[in-house]
Amino acid sequence: TTFPDYRVPQILRHAGAIRYSDSLAERVDNQVEVEIGSAEEMGIRAATVVAVDQLVTKVKDLLQNSNDGEDYSDIDKLSSDVCAVTLDWYLWQQGERLDRANQLGEHHRVRTTFY
Repeated sequence: TTFPDYRVPQILRHAGAIRYSDSLAERVDNQVEVEIGSAEEMGIRAATVVAVDQLVTKVKDLLQNSNDGEDYSDIDKLSSDVCAVTLDWYLWQQGERLDRANQLGEHHRVRTTFY
C-alpha cells in the first residue's frame, strides 16, 4: 500500500489522477488546515491509495502489453517489481523535484503525529 501522507496526494492532484471538490481545493490552495480525522482528510488519503493501486495496475498492463507477443523475461521481472511501494517512492521523488522547481501546487495540511 502507498503511504498517503502529503506529497503523494499533492503530485497525484497535480497530474490529474485525483480531483478535489471545489471547496476542498480552495481550502488546500489557500493553505487552510484540514481537520485531522475529517471526511476530507480521509477522502484525500483513500483517493491516494486507490489512485496508486490503479496506476500500479495500469503500469503492469502497459509493460505486459509492450512485448508485442515476444517472450521478454526482463519485462516480467520489471512488472513484478512494480507495486504501490515502488510507485509511491517514484511519485515522492518526482514531487520533490517539482516542488524544488516551484512547479507543484499546494499540498493539504493536517496537524498530526501519524507521519
